Amino acid sequence: MSLTFLIILSIIQGITEFLPISSSAHLILIPFFNENPYQGRSFDVCLHFGCLLAVLYYLKKDLIFYMKNLFHYNNKSLSIMFIKLMIIGTIPVIIFGIFITLIKLDFGNGIILIGWTTLLFGVLLGLSDFKKITKKEINLKDAFLIGVFQALAIIPGVSRSGAVITAGRFLGYSRFNSSKFSLFLSIPVIISATTFEMVKLYINDEFIFIEVYLIGIILTFIVALTTIKFFMNYIEKISLKIFVIYRVFLGLIILFFVYFN
Repeated sequence: MSLTFLIILSIIQGITEFLPISSSAHLILIPFFNENPYQGRSFDVCLHFGCLLAVLYYLKKDLIFYMKNLFHYNNKSLSIMFIKLMIIGTIPVIIFGIFITLIKLDFGNGIILIGWTTLLFGVLLGLSDFKKITKKEINLKDAFLIGVFQALAIIPGVSRSGAVITAGRFLGYSRFNSSKFSLFLSIPVIISATTFEMVKLYINDEFIFIEVYLIGIILTFIVALTTIKFFMNYIEKISLKIFVIYRVFLGLIILFFVYFN
């Protein structure tokens, strides 16, 4: 894999991870349409680690707030509630992931599947944005429902952030609150996914880390952090329409290429 291609993939991962357009789909599509070899799971792990660092940095004030209040009696309930929301919102992903592993279901690099999921979940994202805002604070029941929807993101092309935002909007939360909850949920999900993947690679003696991968981590961190800041600053001022149009357009292109090429 050339340095140029590594840089391209790092930028794409940084941009797409926290936007509702599916980073996994893009990491599969770019090598496919450019006829480049798959970059390997080790590099994917490195890119996700860069994204993890970015979201931790962006949310550092909130995370420090909850950590401090966990040891203060007056505000302890806020921190406990936050932890419960994270656990309940993450459980469906873990259960679904374990189930997929046990039955040895491999979605692979199915371009047809990505085409359909990109299109269909793009339409769902658009429909969800018509929902009026009726709630502010996310409760435990809704956190679980959002987590169930998030679990579908294991399927390539669905988009983890897109699934969370879609579910949040359908449940009556604002774009900002849905998007911020998506960022919070990304922390345990990325940690769980990357740890699981690293263990698998280590057991099979397949994990590789070369110096050039460090460039990927740093570049992904910078691009992801910039993308998060921009997205969160403007998400309430603009609709989700631009992402819906992009997903529908991309999905149709993929399906046209698959069925008519």
